[in-house]
Amino acid sequence: MPGPLARSHSLRLGLISGVWLLLLCWLAFFLQLGRLGLMDKTEALFVEVGHQMLLRGDWITPWWNGQPFFDYPVWGYWMVALSFRLFGVSEWAARLPVALAASAVVVASFLLIWWLASPQESRRRRWLRAALAAGVMATTPGWIGWGRSSTTDMFLASAITLALYAFLLAHNATAGSVAARLGEGGLALFAGIAVLAKGPVGLLLPLLVVGAFLILSDGWRRWLRLRTLLPMGALFLAVVLPWYSAAAQRHGEAFLGGFLGFSNLQRFTQVLYDHPGPPWFYLPWILLLLLPWSLFLPAAAANLRFWDRSRWQQRSGAAVPLFLLLWLSVVVAFFSAAATKLHGYILPAVPAASLLIALHWRPITGPEPTGRLQSVSGWLEALLLALLAAAAALAPRWAANDPAHPGLASALSESGLPRTLALLLAAMALALLLLLLAPRSQGRRWLWLPGLAGFLAILALVVAPLAPLLDRERQLPLRLLAREARQGALGGEPLWVIGTKRYSLVFYTGEPAAFLGNRAALDALRAAGGEGPMAAASPASVRLIGDRRDLEALRLPGAAITPLARQGEQELWRVSLAGVPAP
Repeated sequence: MPGPLARSHSLRLGLISGVWLLLLCWLAFFLQLGRLGLMDKTEALFVEVGHQMLLRGDWITPWWNGQPFFDYPVWGYWMVALSFRLFGVSEWAARLPVALAASAVVVASFLLIWWLASPQESRRRRWLRAALAAGVMATTPGWIGWGRSSTTDMFLASAITLALYAFLLAHNATAGSVAARLGEGGLALFAGIAVLAKGPVGLLLPLLVVGAFLILSDGWRRWLRLRTLLPMGALFLAVVLPWYSAAAQRHGEAFLGGFLGFSNLQRFTQVLYDHPGPPWFYLPWILLLLLPWSLFLPAAAANLRFWDRSRWQQRSGAAVPLFLLLWLSVVVAFFSAAATKLHGYILPAVPAASLLIALHWRPITGPEPTGRLQSVSGWLEALLLALLAAAAALAPRWAANDPAHPGLASALSESGLPRTLALLLAAMALALLLLLLAPRSQGRRWLWLPGLAGFLAILALVVAPLAPLLDRERQLPLRLLAREARQGALGGEPLWVIGTKRYSLVFYTGEPAAFLGNRAALDALRAAGGEGPMAAASPASVRLIGDRRDLEALRLPGAAITPLARQGEQELWRVSLAGVPAP
């Protein structure tokens, strides 16, 4: 039984760990979470579906813009609707579920890496490794970005990550132990949530990763037991079947064809929404989503000697980095084979890459790397950070080229944020150089420190104050126009949006809208006599919202136009359709 001194040490270590994890998650996901308006177009669409679920009291059918919407399953919508019910309708409440999901992975990363270490290892070394793993995870730009944007990508990625973490727990625990049972249950539970978040891919990806690993490591026999698989299968079906059965029973072919056919099979085999890409599409995105850590990824992979089959059959946590490399490779290869490509699709690969890099610096077994490849990676990162510092200093000049937001460049310049970012990036580069030039290669063991400390400083000093600035210059004008459109509407007057698909207008006006790309689309909708849920029957006038250039490009007769409001380059018009000649 541990004595008072040991208990005191454990309590102090737990307190320090809690403070560290709270600091990471607060800076990465919660600081200024609600200060930026909903972003167009994906986030605004996703949040509005959850909003409609709450308003309608219909927890089975997702609705968007007046119509059933089966692009994605229901888990994320449930989370948004539940958050709205508990905390009220706001941007903060809309993003709270994704911030919690992202934070859960950071905390789970810490706990898993701590648990995987040998009990004989010193607590200091175990804590440093676990804290580094959580730190790298929380300072990965891809995880931060989607942890602050309410879309289905984070719900899928976090569920897949927790499912695969649960597999590592079960696989490295003694068969039949409490840890093994928790891991098996977690794998089934989170795979089910992943399927509720985005469909069959939520089960397929974990199966591919786990199956390939068990074959390579010769560990499949332990898992092919009915007493293991039956409870897992029952739990998975208990999570998945209720909603899928209810949706299929209520909507039949509309659900099965729209969701399974269009949103899954066609998305994989055909290019949808004009999002094609070459087979190597995701390679540069891996680099970008993992900055500043990505330049150490090749060294981390090469250090594993993954081509040696015997290394896959190691136990006691030694094969965990190989599992992470396989996880990363399977996700990237799977989505590279798909016809439709979006950078958010490979978000489930980010936790694998983050932990792989962290375990490269602080391995569970074996010495810490100090070789030439480590140095080359450090020099490349220092060069990249220096280039990014120069780019940050030029940010206001580049922002001046955005005609839709002409005041953004001056606002950035006056805020001093680009200068602060440039100084922080330059300081990170300088610190890396000092470590690389340290004698006897001791500095190479700490090459992760400038990236971690510097990125936390960027989150606090740049990202946090940037949110209200961007909202003021980009999002607030649209919300003000939405209020004007709502207050100035005549009875039965529809809302039409020209040009950029600003789906947030549906959320902020509280009414459906028609989204039109040009004059031909406007004429076609007008000729349809206002049919469908987005317009009143034979309206006498419509409200038009768009950028001034897009509105002027319609070439509508001046006599038919009544300007109602203007915010920056965005305007709200009332157009009398009787004054617009037919095409």
